[in-house]
Amino acid sequence: MSVCAFIPLRAGGSRVGLINGLDKERAILGGKPLMGWTIEAAIESRIFDGVYAVVASERHAALAASFGAQIIKRPEYTVLPGSPDIEWVEFVLKKFKSDYGRYDAFSILRVTSPFRTAAHIQEAWQTFCSRLGVDSLRTVRKVSEHPGKQWVIRQGRLLPLLPMGSEEQPWHSSATQDLFECYVQTAGLEMAWSEMVLETGTIAGSNVVPYILEGAAALDINTPADWKAAEEIVNDKV
Repeated sequence: MSVCAFIPLRAGGSRVGLINGLDKERAILGGKPLMGWTIEAAIESRIFDGVYAVVASERHAALAASFGAQIIKRPEYTVLPGSPDIEWVEFVLKKFKSDYGRYDAFSILRVTSPFRTAAHIQEAWQTFCSRLGVDSLRTVRKVSEHPGKQWVIRQGRLLPLLPMGSEEQPWHSSATQDLFECYVQTAGLEMAWSEMVLETGTIAGSNVVPYILEGAAALDINTPADWKAAEEIVNDKV
């Protein structure tokens, strides 16, 4: 069985913005560019037959290559605001199938999850391969803010996001510890079968198995506050 890793590099992180004048992929965390953490973990895991940086610029390509990644140039239409991941994933998988043969499976490893390690990748791969009938695997963490306690505003009125529970005891008025366990996806990794994606036009498919991350490994860098948290984690490890 052959499997590869895709590390998408878009340089369009508007939520984080520039960090010391650099986009988040090239920003320095613990003495090396953020992308370096993920590329090194992918290579160190020894799971993948190929580790590919899917890039939009030559600057990112050169830096990713210096850490040992192979380079795939993504089309311009896949880096527009709001472009879904399926666009570049399908592009790459179709290119592999027609030009180089096909990898049976792939993993998407995003650079915004720097503390997901080679050991996590290995364990996730074992989980993915051991489950029959699974389309994909996705990392998740337990939510800190339960959706049963969340609201939307419609025409100036608060309405519960999940209007569930009994009339006497709706979820929004229940103790959080009494509500169901709930998880949110993280940027740690995704794994899927290549043929499933090409057949369904989706990355996840319909049968998704979880891989739960905790602590630093579950951190996603999406905001300046997240970046500060990542720096604190690195400093604590020194």
